[in-house]
Amino acid sequence: MSHTTVWRSISTGRHARRWPARSPLLAIPLLGAVLAAGGCAIYHPLPLPQGPQLAASLPATAQRPLDMTEVATLAVLNNPDLNAARAQLGVAQAQAFAAGILPNPQFNFSSDRPIDRVNAPADPRYPEYHAYGFGLSIDLRALLTQHSRHAAAQAAWRQAREELLWREWQTVAEARLLYVAQALAAQRRALLSPAAAAFTRAAARSQRALAEGNIARDQADTDQAILLTVRDQAATAARTANQSARALRALLGLAPTVRIPLAPLTAPPIPTRAAVAAAAGRLPQQRPDLRALRAGYHSQEERVRIAVLSQFPNVVIGVNRARDFSDVHSLGDTVSFDLPLFDRGQGEIAIQRATRAQLRAEYLARLDQATADVWQLWSDMRRLHAQLADLDQRVPRLARTVGAARRAYRAGNYPAAGYFGLVGAYLGAATNRIDVLQSLWSDSIALATLTGTPVEPAVVAGHEANPT
Repeated sequence: MSHTTVWRSISTGRHARRWPARSPLLAIPLLGAVLAAGGCAIYHPLPLPQGPQLAASLPATAQRPLDMTEVATLAVLNNPDLNAARAQLGVAQAQAFAAGILPNPQFNFSSDRPIDRVNAPADPRYPEYHAYGFGLSIDLRALLTQHSRHAAAQAAWRQAREELLWREWQTVAEARLLYVAQALAAQRRALLSPAAAAFTRAAARSQRALAEGNIARDQADTDQAILLTVRDQAATAARTANQSARALRALLGLAPTVRIPLAPLTAPPIPTRAAVAAAAGRLPQQRPDLRALRAGYHSQEERVRIAVLSQFPNVVIGVNRARDFSDVHSLGDTVSFDLPLFDRGQGEIAIQRATRAQLRAEYLARLDQATADVWQLWSDMRRLHAQLADLDQRVPRLARTVGAARRAYRAGNYPAAGYFGLVGAYLGAATNRIDVLQSLWSDSIALATLTGTPVEPAVVAGHEANPT
């Protein structure tokens, strides 16, 4: 067999070097590298932001007083933590995409050239002494388990989506709770601020009358005690309102200077027993966290399947093409596999099955707890609703009694201790009503979060609420 030595000239400036051409087989790895590089992604830098990106104002359509649904919607759209969680969802989506790609076959190439001085390039048969070999192989286990791995990654992606939706539900609940806290703090301030101003004037009059000798000291001390009590309650209400407003702005991704106008708040409706029973029956389909646990369980089922399939010997098949130093060409097949003498995958199968059993138990425990919580919250709401109805009747009567007692007390016809007791009873009942209303709203929001039902009141400030 004759070979022709081909020379290539590579010019650099005025000088040139001559190199013998290599075998065409050497171009195979280079061709593979070129093909692989043809589908490669290109790096693009993504710089970090240089400062905070809080919104400086509310949307143009949200300048009027916002109801609970609108505040919750803004929280879902603008909350920084949710935006970060959505970016994290992209990682799970990319992992699901990667799991769906078929495994690459493996290519290997080898080349041997003699270095013995006898086989110098002057030897006319020198090119025949060049031995080479290349082969192509593929892992059958990777192909056998590829469908299960893709299904597991897809289920993990669904789980990540449902977990994100559950975080959105929890953000909605947090926004509603802050809405209630701020709205009811405004009611407390509306109750206590005028009372504090009135008792400030009353205490000043009492001090002047005491100095003039027109009233007894116990009456002046009573006015001062009432003033300190009301001032303390008003200051607490102001702090609560500021804290809830600050937390609500942070939840909505707003700058600290943005003011959020809120619509007035009334009592939430109480669902019927039939509605609660129907909602409890829909929990496995309605709750995103339960759907996420089911998706995670399905992903684990596929991992169990992968572990079972992987217990069989891993077979790698391939084909080889070679030429030795005597210019003998050969074509052959290769088969390699594990010998399952000691490790037959029992440990991995046991781990995956135990993990599946753990996920099943966690799902059942979460479902049982959710069902119990639904009925407990509904029972608490009924109790709080009855307590609120009682306070709605007591507070106006106490207000009228305090008004009559105040007039008698100023005229000197009512004892100071009795008047102080009436004022304390009225303020206690009024603030207790607000506390009961807040507890009722908290349970209502929690029930809505557990069951996925709306919690807007039927009537807000005399107008029909947004049906959405």
